[in-house]
Amino acid sequence: MKFKPIKGYEGIYEACSDGTIWTCEGKTTYSNWHGRIRKRVWKRREIKPQIQKRVRSAHSDKRVKLWKDGKVATHLVSRLVATAFILNPENKGFVNHKNGEPLDNSVENLEWVTRSENQIHALKTGLTSANKKVVLKDISNGAEHHFNSLTDASYFLGRNHGYLSLKIKRGKGVDGYEVRLV
Repeated sequence: MKFKPIKGYEGIYEACSDGTIWTCEGKTTYSNWHGRIRKRVWKRREIKPQIQKRVRSAHSDKRVKLWKDGKVATHLVSRLVATAFILNPENKGFVNHKNGEPLDNSVENLEWVTRSENQIHALKTGLTSANKKVVLKDISNGAEHHFNSLTDASYFLGRNHGYLSLKIKRGKGVDGYEVRLV
């Protein structure tokens, strides 16, 4: 296992090549305890990550809270490890998990990618699905309108795609149209 300092937290926290975050040996903190200043010198220890479910996804990420100068910040473990160990000469903004498992933050499993590369990888590995085609059938005359995505159908109706999605989930029609996903 290799350890490297975390940018912006040098001498306080280190990232490990196995995908864990550690405090540095000798990290010193001061706290006010019942009116007395208390000095604490830390031993090297692993920071236990919080596993948080992503919004609108079935996947989870590991995050850690890092303290500096009395302020706390929450960081993705994958991003901290990638920043410490993997060069990013093309300045790509996203960290991809090669095996598709977001809880595996080892260096061998991480790579820097662009947003589009990340989305293509998610489609190839089955982590996300492609757009579903939508058919709107006019109830009054039976005419069908075909769309490549929910967003396109929503634009046609002049509605928010969240509204249309909700109506589909509830099995209801929208503005005089029956809605089908193909």
